[in-house]
This record gives sequence, structure tokens and C-alpha cells, in this order.
Amino acid sequence: MKKVGLMVLVVGMLAGAAVQLAYAQDKKVEFSLNLGVQTNVWSGSSFDYASFTLDARAGIALGKSFEISPEAMFVVDDSFDFDVVFLYPGVMLNYKAGNFFVGAGAVLPIVFGDGESETANIAPKINIGYKYGKLMITVYALTWTEPGIDFLDMNFVGATIGYRF
Repeated sequence: MKKVGLMVLVVGMLAGAAVQLAYAQDKKVEFSLNLGVQTNVWSGSSFDYASFTLDARAGIALGKSFEISPEAMFVVDDSFDFDVVFLYPGVMLNYKAGNFFVGAGAVLPIVFGDGESETANIAPKINIGYKYGKLMITVYALTWTEPGIDFLDMNFVGATIGYRF
């Protein structure tokens, strides 16, 4: 749980600093809610199942071409039995070019199941997306970095569509 507290503190501090910077530059903060699907990509068993995602993001402008995006993604499997659910709080740094954006950051996987929770190691995440009016389409990949698992051996890819406020 110390990792969760530390990650929440770091994301909160970064978000607070970015909001202050955005308001100092008369930039607006953009919020979005996104629905999506995610699947596994690893050796021997790729695309075995689909999980559904719901996430909330804030896009905080850092100058003309960059934004910092704190986010929290909730993941449940396709049976919707909620026996095991995942929460991925994290933060992304995105480069914006017109309506397109590309970014990298990190999330902290938290697994809830059987009345308990477990925190995994911080996981790198990349994304690419397109904004069209109030809609936003994003594709992403993230990889778990647990002991005994080599880098890029346990990956997840997904796509979301969202509404921007």
C-alpha cells in the first residue's frame, strides 16, 4: 500500500503543479471519460480475452505542444462478474500536433480480488490518439514489470473512445 500512497501523492503533486501552470498561462484543463477494450499480448497466449475499461483523464496544457494527463483506468473482464478488477492510476506526458497526440508515462497496477488488493510494480505506458470535436480515440500499450517477468513479456494493448468536457 506504500506504493499506492506514493503514486497518488506524486500524481497529485504533478497534477497540481500542471494545473497551476495551465491557469498561469490562461490555458484550460480538459477532462474526458473514456470507454474501451483491452487484451493481452504475451508469448504463447496473445489476444485470449477481452477486458472492458472505463477511465477518466485530465489534459493539462504545458505550453503549446505538450500536456500532462493524470488518469485513472478501471478494468473488468468480459464476464462482468467483478471477481478480479484492476485499477491503473497514472500520469502521461503527451506531445500534441494538431488533433493528434502521442505520449508516454507510467501507471501503477492495483489488483482487487477475493476481498484483498495487491499492488504491482509501476508499469510503463505509451499511447497515441486523435481528437475530433468532443470525441477522442486512443490506442495504448502497457507492460508489467514484475520480478521474474522480462521486460515486454507481459503486455496489454487497448483502444478507447471518449467524450471530452
